[in-house]
Amino acid sequence: MSWATPQDVRDRWLGPGDLPATDTQIATLIGDAEDTIRRAFPDIEGRIDSGDLPLPRVVKVVCRMVIRHIRNPEGVRTTQQGAGPFQVSRTYSGDEPGALYLSDQDMAELAPGRRGRAFTIDTSPVWS
Repeated sequence: MSWATPQDVRDRWLGPGDLPATDTQIATLIGDAEDTIRRAFPDIEGRIDSGDLPLPRVVKVVCRMVIRHIRNPEGVRTTQQGAGPFQVSRTYSGDEPGALYLSDQDMAELAPGRRGRAFTIDTSPVWS
């Protein structure tokens, strides 16, 4: 079962221009992204089913992963263009530009929440 759809990715695309991929290509990338998530979080299906992890959050992360890849499919780190005295450069972020990966923010959003209660230890001396 797929969590996200090609339309979910298209709804989040901010350009420039139209999203440069077919629905079939997007569906393949969604499958790859979801496989990466399942590998990092083997218990994710149960957390979604139980309501501990909202499905819209998972869809958001999947779409973010796919869009990162679509924006830079060749894995280019830096590009530079020039015309006369004018220069334009672009540097892509991330350790693996162009790869389908879970960023630190993605991992934090999908990680299980803490269930324990906060506690304190009274370190003041006891007076008898």
